Amino acid sequence: MRYIKGTFLYIFKNFIFLFAFVILPSYFLTAAFDPRNVHEIVEVFIYGRGEAQFGSIFSFFSPSDAKEWIFASVSFVFIVLCFPMLFGFIEKHMRLGIRNWKGVFGRFNYNFLTTLAVLSVNVVIYELWALITAGLVYAETLFLNGIACSIAVLITVVVFVGVLCFVLSMFLLWLPCLQITGYSYMDALVYSNSLFAQKKSKVFTALFIPGLICLAARLAVVSLHEVLPANIPVFIITELIYLFLMLYICVLMFVVYFDTAGEERMDLKKKF
Repeated sequence: MRYIKGTFLYIFKNFIFLFAFVILPSYFLTAAFDPRNVHEIVEVFIYGRGEAQFGSIFSFFSPSDAKEWIFASVSFVFIVLCFPMLFGFIEKHMRLGIRNWKGVFGRFNYNFLTTLAVLSVNVVIYELWALITAGLVYAETLFLNGIACSIAVLITVVVFVGVLCFVLSMFLLWLPCLQITGYSYMDALVYSNSLFAQKKSKVFTALFIPGLICLAARLAVVSLHEVLPANIPVFIITELIYLFLMLYICVLMFVVYFDTAGEERMDLKKKF
């Protein structure tokens, strides 16, 4: 829980400096999800009404929906453009204790290729996970009904969210290792795995608990869609969920890196 607390404290203390880097990526990622697909999932698995289709289930887990793929693509582009500067800001603040935007644009060229490479690997992992998870959930809807189906789906989703978080946690420190140490891709991956091995359970927990909370929050928001007067409140709340999730993961990787690598965080030094 120490990593979770430390990450949220950093976000809240520095939110005014951080949110500008994630506002556009989170906006287009939210636009990539069709609330009607999620609403269909809620109708089937919570209220027991209707019948879910594989496409709707897959769209719930993945933004690469056939209808809204353009928004997912734009979100990916903005992530690749904005996150190198975000990482530059976080690294400079934690390593030097300097909190301003000066020089972050200069970090774009240095961080761009590593951000693109690591992000691409994680996107492939996530899409494969979404495909497998959606397939299993859809198969359960074919063979089970009612409360048995809801319980089976709930267990499957929780277990597979855990699997996803564990796999992604093994790559969590790869990017900080690349950008801070300057190692090659493979050397940085080996080094990141050695750091991860020291705190694997804590790193997994730091991803798993917020991941489950965001999933539950997204379901809760869309389940209230019938009560809300328009789509706008649903969109805004969903974007806030994605915005904080993006910031959380980006900050978490540096919080964990500085702790496991034994490097002093200058942003935590008391100023007398």
